[in-house]
Amino acid sequence: MIKKRDIILALMMILLGIVGYGVIRLGQKKGSQVVIYVDQKEIGRYDLDTDTTKEIQTAKGTNTLVIENGMAYVTDADCPDQVCIRMGKISKTGENIVCLPHKLVIQVEGDVGQESEYDNR
Repeated sequence: MIKKRDIILALMMILLGIVGYGVIRLGQKKGSQVVIYVDQKEIGRYDLDTDTTKEIQTAKGTNTLVIENGMAYVTDADCPDQVCIRMGKISKTGENIVCLPHKLVIQVEGDVGQESEYDNR
């Protein structure tokens, strides 16, 4: 039987999780550029303030990266699972898009001294 204390405890845990997530998201700084890695080697670096579309060719396939309005996202990929497309738009330091079949990582970086506190590679 669920008691009133159990419900209160569950609600407090949910609220604490939401607040914690909000603090982490608000603490992230807007990035200034995206860096593209293929097989752990940097192949490109693009400014988030410049709208552009780049086709990324790898030994395993092709991805299309779009940078617009300070955000980067993948619009097209010939990998079977299409997870990189569904990862959405990224713009904050430390965020990334990964395409495992193509060994591709697209990572947002900030200005010098504004790098993510997490190791994302």
